[in-house]
Amino acid sequence: MKIDPITLEVIRNQMIASSRDIRRTIERAAYSPILYEVVDFSCGILDGEANLIAETPGLPIFLANLGYAVKSTYDTIGRENLNPGDVILCNDPYNGGGTHCPDLVVLCPAFYEGEIRGWAAFRGHIVDMGGIYPGGWYSNTTEVFQEGFRLPPVKLVVEGKPNEDVFRLIRANTRVPDAVLGDIRAMIAAVRKASQRFCEIIDNYGLGVTLGAIQEILDQGEIMARAAIRRIPNGTYSAEALLDGDGNDDEPLDERVWVRLAVIVKDEEMTIDFTGTDGQCRGPMNVPEPSTISSARYGFKIITTPALPSNEGFFRPLKIIIPEGSLLKPQFPAACAMWPVPTTTIPDLILKALAPAMPDRVRAGHFGDSMANFIYGTDPRTGRYYVCAEGDAGGYGGKPDDDGEPALFSMDLGDTYNVPVEVAEVRYPWRVERFELHQDSGGPGKYRGGLGVLRDYRIIGHKAGLTVTTDRVKYTPPWGLFGGKDGKPSITVVYRNDGKEERWRKISNLPLDQNDVVSFQTGGGGGYGSPLEREPRLVLKDVINEYVSMAKVREDYGVVIDENEMKIDLDATKGLRNKMRESQERT
Repeated sequence: MKIDPITLEVIRNQMIASSRDIRRTIERAAYSPILYEVVDFSCGILDGEANLIAETPGLPIFLANLGYAVKSTYDTIGRENLNPGDVILCNDPYNGGGTHCPDLVVLCPAFYEGEIRGWAAFRGHIVDMGGIYPGGWYSNTTEVFQEGFRLPPVKLVVEGKPNEDVFRLIRANTRVPDAVLGDIRAMIAAVRKASQRFCEIIDNYGLGVTLGAIQEILDQGEIMARAAIRRIPNGTYSAEALLDGDGNDDEPLDERVWVRLAVIVKDEEMTIDFTGTDGQCRGPMNVPEPSTISSARYGFKIITTPALPSNEGFFRPLKIIIPEGSLLKPQFPAACAMWPVPTTTIPDLILKALAPAMPDRVRAGHFGDSMANFIYGTDPRTGRYYVCAEGDAGGYGGKPDDDGEPALFSMDLGDTYNVPVEVAEVRYPWRVERFELHQDSGGPGKYRGGLGVLRDYRIIGHKAGLTVTTDRVKYTPPWGLFGGKDGKPSITVVYRNDGKEERWRKISNLPLDQNDVVSFQTGGGGGYGSPLEREPRLVLKDVINEYVSMAKVREDYGVVIDENEMKIDLDATKGLRNKMRESQERT
């Protein structure tokens, strides 16, 4: 059926609005800051065949594989066994979840005239789903059984009535049942509302028009993606990154983990091939296949049609090859709690690989890690157990015509936020003692990398625990491009109340005493182009704004500044830069 353009756009935007309803309900009804403040979730509308039709801003890494959860539901429960009023829940990384145990998927089918015509879908992080330590994100697990309570697709609501058996099982397997079950009830309300909106669209426009519009939306996505690929020169482009390891700092399981990929462009099709990537890890750095696919799709979208809302059609020209038994397609029961660590680097590598072919459309490497951290303990003010889950923002790489952005969340985390200082100090027994940009963290370049942040929490009146996982520190810091220098990597520093200082990349369940200070220090992005080509006035501006220290001005940029008058000595700058260029040519 041919759909007129006006009707098509109205239906497209009503589908997007339906997904936005999911987000609004979660933000208003969820119990945990990880959902209503951080927005660690994604929402989507899919058709009856599990094709993504519409989305609302959220975690990109969650969106592009929501269809996997629907297909797993069909395989596990059976399409014929689903009924109006059912709501499905799953979190098993190997059957429906596709990530790790703390990420819940909640789905509601949209029935019309007795058939499933669409799905409202939500995937979001909850603060605890069991496991060896609070939070569900670990650096030292060796099999998925240690990582939490797993549920394949199950009916959480059966024909409109709560399945109390499932609710009891969840309550018995989480350390913070009131918060988790409150969040799940918000998820149920959200997807039920969006499912209803889907049916209302059919009521308004008719089944034939709605299905025809959905097909047109997908076909348009494919056409635009193919047109974008044709603008990239044919060829094979490669990149690789050496990750720090898949275990604790103090008990490394494997100190070298390679992620390798090749991007093959041929006319209007693209293949992303991960052949050469290391085999699955003994530790928890493994990535379930759906998340690898989602990460590759995210990188593909950045370089083809970044300004357009996603749907399944955009990915029809993309083929993804993942070796069986690799860390990006592990065999059950491989541990996968730290799956976001490798996937955060995959879109970065796609940009790095394609930089020679499209230098005007890529940027240097970003800080490259979600910097996930979990602090937990018993609040002395209430006597109640708490778990706080957060990520940290860092710097993005310099671009062909501008500096990189400071203080943004990683590519995996996308449109998420930090927990505001006011909320953190009210909800948790901490004091926020510092939250500022991280001076000198951005990689020097003609266009400087964006800055990371420094965020310090002082533990007040109790003993707590800390889990943090950070990568791209030892071997592959945020890389520069075309002569730009690397950005500063991330690190977590614990300042003990006895004056000792500890530096951690990955650690699980680290004891914290009262008055200890935890300092999350994120890295900056890499620079783009030689720093000796940066406009001296921009260097001076960076010094005035305290983005770059005076000590780094001469060393990195070859700029001479009169500190008393805060003015550039142009002659001295020219002479110093000439000497630095000559030295670089000799080496």
